[in-house]
Amino acid sequence: MTMTATTPERARPLLAGAEVSLTALTCAAGFGLVRLFEDASIVPKVLASAVAAHTVAALCRRRGLGSGASALVATVGLVVVVPWIVLPGTTAFGLPTADTLDVARTLLADAWTQFGEVKAPAPTLPGFVLAAAIGVWGLAFLADTAAFRAAALFEAMVPASTLFVFGAALGAPRDRILCTGLFLGSLLAFWLTASAHRQVSSPAWMERGESSGTRAIVRTGAALGGLAVAAAVLLGPNLPGADAQAVIPWRSGDRDEGSSRVTVSPLVDIRTRMVDQAATEVFRVRTSERSYWRLTALETFDGTIWSSSRRYGSAGGRLGSAVPEDARPSAEVVQQFAIIALDSFWLPAAFRPVAIDGVSARYDAESHSLLTEADNAIGQRYEVTSSVPRLDAGLLAGAPDEIPAAVAETYLALPPGFPDNVRGLAASVVAGATSPYDGAKRLQDFFRGGLFTYDLDVPQGHSDDALQRFLFETRRGYCEQFAGAYAAMARAVGLPARVGVGFTAGELGPDRYYSVRGYHGHAWPEVYLAGFGWVPFEPTPGRGIPGGEPYTGVAEEQAVPGQPNSATTLPTTTTLPSPQDPSAPTTLPDLTDLGGGEGGLFEEAPRPNPWPRRLLVAVAVLLGGPAAWVGGLALVRALVRLRRRTAARGNKRLDVAWDETREALARYGVQPRPSETPAEYAARASLAAALDPELLTGLADLTTVARYAPQDEAELDDETIDDALHVARGVRRQVRRKLDRRAQVRALVDPRPASAPRRA
Repeated sequence: MTMTATTPERARPLLAGAEVSLTALTCAAGFGLVRLFEDASIVPKVLASAVAAHTVAALCRRRGLGSGASALVATVGLVVVVPWIVLPGTTAFGLPTADTLDVARTLLADAWTQFGEVKAPAPTLPGFVLAAAIGVWGLAFLADTAAFRAAALFEAMVPASTLFVFGAALGAPRDRILCTGLFLGSLLAFWLTASAHRQVSSPAWMERGESSGTRAIVRTGAALGGLAVAAAVLLGPNLPGADAQAVIPWRSGDRDEGSSRVTVSPLVDIRTRMVDQAATEVFRVRTSERSYWRLTALETFDGTIWSSSRRYGSAGGRLGSAVPEDARPSAEVVQQFAIIALDSFWLPAAFRPVAIDGVSARYDAESHSLLTEADNAIGQRYEVTSSVPRLDAGLLAGAPDEIPAAVAETYLALPPGFPDNVRGLAASVVAGATSPYDGAKRLQDFFRGGLFTYDLDVPQGHSDDALQRFLFETRRGYCEQFAGAYAAMARAVGLPARVGVGFTAGELGPDRYYSVRGYHGHAWPEVYLAGFGWVPFEPTPGRGIPGGEPYTGVAEEQAVPGQPNSATTLPTTTTLPSPQDPSAPTTLPDLTDLGGGEGGLFEEAPRPNPWPRRLLVAVAVLLGGPAAWVGGLALVRALVRLRRRTAARGNKRLDVAWDETREALARYGVQPRPSETPAEYAARASLAAALDPELLTGLADLTTVARYAPQDEAELDDETIDDALHVARGVRRQVRRKLDRRAQVRALVDPRPASAPRRA
């Protein structure tokens, strides 16, 4: 066989075209994610991640790196490039820092929690953008590997197709035709260019030295495919029945959830409202009595974030409560709301709403939340009547320690592994409390005692780690940290608690409307007290509940316009036990008698069963062990190949290619014999493995020349070596395809070199 320099040269333009079209395919699938979000701000970052990933994968291939080494380089590129694209403010000189990892971990945890709660079009949260960029990077590398290393065109289209179907299934109906047209067009372009490249670069084509009409195939296929895509995009939506409801409602938007609606936790963007949108007027309210304008309450704490998932019924007639409030004195207050820039599903109202008029809404009697039927609350005008409590310390002190079973099950729950030092701190704070109200008040005063500082310049979140940092190290935070920490500590000592989210009262204007702006965003805890229902408390320094001073002991207070950090603390009245403080309690006090004997309200919440977590760890070890073994072997082999190829110069490059070809044949079961020449081995191996004998024999002849010819005749030119390396890669690909599944698995897990004797 004669190898010419023109053979690989002719294939290179088609290779570049296939690489570009595969990149376009991934970008088209990534662009389809725009249907999941309220705006298109996610698109540039996702597309940048896709282009960067394909570029890294192509450079690794062109430098001759193996799959393992390329995967390592791609992982390093992911860690460096994606934060530079999505989180540039956390990097230093374009490189990730410890702050980058902390922020990324928090954002991804929040995104995971919100993924199960939001419905498209969802807010473009930073965690979603980061997760999308990481996912697109991984899919791009997988597609490149399948297309150009395994020559598996169908498998190469699977990653982008999966991403496209994901966006189509969960996305809103808008831009459906545009996204589908872009994806189908790029899918066709990749199929044509990749098929043409595979045909031109195959060893059989190299033997013939002709294109077999490749250009004609590309032109004809592009024309016919373009017409098909255009017909699908232009004619498909206009066919009879195109707008009918799907027989199988596979899209999220096709399914009618009836009485339920799940939305993103308002804690996710509360800091954004208070800082980035501080001066934005969110809504106006006209009322005879100031109040906290409450959106909803969050009852679930998973160790990472507080969230809620409630079922909402029609808000018609009198709105009730899911908990008894027999001992709760109250007065009805009417409020008239005009929503201006509240991009939320919730409708603000004073706690607790009992009637609403002027808007189509839903209501949940458990969280006492109102939800608009529209896409969001912007532009809504409505009137709410609320039953506003009239509470004082004397009344609440008489609340018994009874907890309904339904309340205890939901509002005393804490995640597995909740920190013991936080439990101990909470127990020490309420030690000596004479009633549930007294315990709740002591917790509030603990945070307002002067040792904690209100500060918006801290990372958002309230995971276990963040909770401990807030309580024992920084002692700085804003309402999210204060409310979340209070509620978690309350549950740790048996006080049912949840987190309320909304706004403080706002500023009264000359039109007699209270103007509520972004910096009025707020969160506070609510504690269940028998007979009184849910009672709000205020642990955040610089904030005070309107009308709450008789039982909280805190005068009404809110942020000063233009100064969101304008919070003050009272003189120090409480000492903070520290884990390092020798005087701090080392065990939980006996609290069973504080609330009326065994089973009292302050009894430590029961620990969750540890066995599910242990089983999960065992399964992870059983599955992760083999995966780590295979990954470690692949990495070692990749490093060995990289070292050999990097050290090879001139004819030695051909020597390395022949050794790797022999290793591939050995995995198939054709072991080299010590006495065989390369030509003899090639003849026997081509027969045993059903390979093209001229290709393998030609490679063996060049190897023989490179190894054994006199020095002045042995030096081969670079073009001939490049051609030989190209054929060697083709032979190795053919051998890999011929391996049965058992041999493929053995090659992955067997640590012995491929040349070791094995059964064919």
